[in-house]
Amino acid sequence: DETGGVYHKVTGMTFPGMAVVPEKETEQMVLAPVSTAATGDFAAVMAKAAVIYKAIDAGFASKAYEAAAKAWKYIADNNDTTGFTNPEGMDTGEYSDSNTLDERFWAASELFLASGAEESGAQKTDADTYASFIRNTISDSNLKPGLGWMDMAMYAVYDLAKSKTEFSADAKSLLLAEADKLISAAETDRYFQSLGTNYYWGSNMGIASNGELLYMAAKVADEKKAVTYKSAASKELNYLLGANAMGYSFVTGYGVFSPKNVHHRPSIAAGKAMPGMLAGGADNALEDEYAKKMCKDEAPSMCYVDNDSSYSTNEVTVYWNSPLIYILAAEGS
Repeated sequence: DETGGVYHKVTGMTFPGMAVVPEKETEQMVLAPVSTAATGDFAAVMAKAAVIYKAIDAGFASKAYEAAAKAWKYIADNNDTTGFTNPEGMDTGEYSDSNTLDERFWAASELFLASGAEESGAQKTDADTYASFIRNTISDSNLKPGLGWMDMAMYAVYDLAKSKTEFSADAKSLLLAEADKLISAAETDRYFQSLGTNYYWGSNMGIASNGELLYMAAKVADEKKAVTYKSAASKELNYLLGANAMGYSFVTGYGVFSPKNVHHRPSIAAGKAMPGMLAGGADNALEDEYAKKMCKDEAPSMCYVDNDSSYSTNEVTVYWNSPLIYILAAEGS
């Protein structure tokens, strides 16, 4: 909005019916309130756009930077760290996040890099503001490493690690330390996935994101370590494509066994799963009634059901597919 803040989501007040195709969904869409989480994400993405488009479309790059800086001003002026909650009567996915330090850190990092901090004639005042925030945050124990929608500090850490700034060494150490933890975890699993025995809602997103992080680490590591990280990342992809306890390719339409009855409204309406979507995967917390019924006696890695009623194991989302696309691209590069 005019303050620089970003609305958390655009949504109906309730979920549509299970078999409703998009063009038949007619409920009035509404804007959810502005949130620090959404504003921080927006600021980071716009700052990155400013860098990417600088040599392609200087006018757009300038607008993107201005939007990012304005969003940062909203964050600084409001100092809101409580996160988003749905207003009364809204029961679509809340995506609440009570710790917004990582969003703010990502925003500050990308704005710092976009401000010209690595060049002579930098926008000194802006760069100093962002640098100060990074300096005070990069070692904060509340800064949660991750590449998901809730915890995303590693996006900032990766870009800082690649930079030629005062933060590159610390960021590189953080990234490689996290990658080494994943290597250690994968070595204890028979399928070389890095989650251990905690298969949570969207575990396949976690596995794909860990593969993404390992590929990122390979980009900044020495040659020997890079080979180790790439090999481990490939095994995360192998898990998603069938080297798992279920023997399933979790990507619809690919593999001998793959999900056919995903919790995905357009697919349900069409009567078949659209190809190329990553299903959520095993969830040993059994967070829907169908999973509770079918998986109550299963081992954690087997708590998956190919049924559209099992939204906690067989849902598909954009943010599960995005790390899959990243590791597929990295694997082929």
